[in-house]
Amino acid sequence: MNERIIPRESVARHLSISPQVLVRYERLGLVRCIQEGDVEGYEPAQVRRIWSIMTYQRDLGVNLAGVEVILRLRDRMSHLHHHLSDLAAELQSLVDAPDSPDRPS
Repeated sequence: MNERIIPRESVARHLSISPQVLVRYERLGLVRCIQEGDVEGYEPAQVRRIWSIMTYQRDLGVNLAGVEVILRLRDRMSHLHHHLSDLAAELQSLVDAPDSPDRPS
């Protein structure tokens, strides 16, 4: 078995939820399950996402529709953060270039 996949039953047991709850999250598109060989499970990032879903529901009382909105916003913010980081790195490389036309002589 690949170390990057944590079996669904193991995740359910460790988080004290039923595997059916995880399947429901999958059907709603909140998490992605992957399969390698005969093992269905989750990558560590997906397990963290499941933990977040549970936290929103249990600790904050957010329903699944609200959880979906929160996750979509989080995903969008993460995408924008990576995009801005890439743009900042590109801008920095242009500023640092020795033959940059914007560089004072």
